[in-house]
Amino acid sequence: MKISQPVVIKIMFFLSFASSAAWLSYFNLFLKNYVGLTDGQIGIVIAIQQVNTLLILPVWGIIADRFGRKNILTLTIIISVFTLYGFILQKSFLSVLLFTYLFTLFYNPINPLMDSVSLDFLEQSKKGSYGIFRLWASVGWAVSSVTTGLFINETNSQYIFVIASTILLVNFIILKFLYKPLKVTKTLKSMKLSHIRDVFLSDKRLYSILIIMLFYGIFSSPMHFFINIYYMEIGGGYHHVGYAYLFQALAEVPFFLFGKKIIERFGARRLIIFTMIVTSFRLISYGLISDPWFAIIVGTVHGISLGLFILSFIAFVHQFIPAEFRATGQSFVYAFYFGGGLAIGNIFTGFLSQNMGMQNTMLVQGSLTFLLVLITVIILKLSRKSAIQ
Repeated sequence: MKISQPVVIKIMFFLSFASSAAWLSYFNLFLKNYVGLTDGQIGIVIAIQQVNTLLILPVWGIIADRFGRKNILTLTIIISVFTLYGFILQKSFLSVLLFTYLFTLFYNPINPLMDSVSLDFLEQSKKGSYGIFRLWASVGWAVSSVTTGLFINETNSQYIFVIASTILLVNFIILKFLYKPLKVTKTLKSMKLSHIRDVFLSDKRLYSILIIMLFYGIFSSPMHFFINIYYMEIGGGYHHVGYAYLFQALAEVPFFLFGKKIIERFGARRLIIFTMIVTSFRLISYGLISDPWFAIIVGTVHGISLGLFILSFIAFVHQFIPAEFRATGQSFVYAFYFGGGLAIGNIFTGFLSQNMGMQNTMLVQGSLTFLLVLITVIILKLSRKSAIQ
């Protein structure tokens, strides 16, 4: 039976992010409970993951353009399948740090290359939308995070790497034998360094806007990787962490489907402010809540805190960037948030958590996010006045 390419790509998205969820959702807890790292050390390890993404993705992009996306995606997946087990062998902070750096050199390009695969297909077929493909990534993360949590709650956290590796191996088989790479590439262009320069020169207001994105990444970082440690601190178990990630991932789905219409209805500027306010109250609520199930309910606003915020910010940034540079501009948004913001934020969160606990860290980060809201309102008003002039 022949499987259509859209279905193949959806399956690959599902499996790729299911694999990520299986180990990343519980990685901090593995480092804390099995390896014995402090929260501060964990923050540095997670920061290395983010910094590596920022540094190596452009290099892998160039390599993929040269040798083909399928070939490079196949290579990075199969290397990751076997090297995931290496985390079990690490017994010290230094060894974990070094291995994380080496491992993410090959692992971090996988999901961004999956994005490229879907965009390649859309470019060739002129059918479907990226949001529909990306929706399956959220479903994969949701299903895997909760099932993995329920499993390791009864066994051992080391199994997260076995589960992640097995799922990734299945994805490798599907990619190798069922995915047909793009044949027409004449309209696809690689990002050049000159594009980065031209984007920044296109509008000076872009600087302050991207700085907002950077600090939002720093202050909102506890709702990502450190959320698992938070649940354990308030008396939760691995199953609570799994359900938390389940509902967070599912909360993103409506915004992949209707985000564009929501932005057209309310405007990107208003939604940026709204999403940041929601995140502020979300973090503060975490600081005040001591029941894991109530915390899970609070986490259902994740689609607003992350999904709608990113979509709104990209739409807003596009107002300041010429159409021919929008792909580069979009990469900046992800670089400033997921690269710089979360990298610094994880170190900051780890330091705070080690000294005052995760609940108090949530209160501090939530308060800082609210302060950032006030600053953002001023900056966005000034940018509007500048546009009028």
